[in-house]
Amino acid sequence: MSKLYIQVGKKIRLYRKARSLTQEELGEYLEIDQSYLGRIERGEINITLDTLYKISKALRIHPAQLLEDEKHVSDEDLRSEILDKIDTLLIPLTNDELQRVHRLLKEVLALRKGKR
Repeated sequence: MSKLYIQVGKKIRLYRKARSLTQEELGEYLEIDQSYLGRIERGEINITLDTLYKISKALRIHPAQLLEDEKHVSDEDLRSEILDKIDTLLIPLTNDELQRVHRLLKEVLALRKGKR
């Protein structure tokens, strides 16, 4: 197993879970077996660029997000990736849940400003 395969697999799992998808659901969407997806997520197999693209499309992320090495990413790219991860977490929420998250975030940021 290559470190790259493991890293890509972990990111696929992260984004899949952020979208509240099971391996079975994502596998059905991609028309691949759940066990094959599990092997991808564990970094046990080499996947094609075509499969990587299909997975990123299904997860609504840019394919590069699955390949980026966070240790060698510029501050600007890291910021963009973090915002993408936050966005991914928010997408499955209802409008009511989003409003609650927004209010909570505003309160947290107001507390942060108050400490300065």
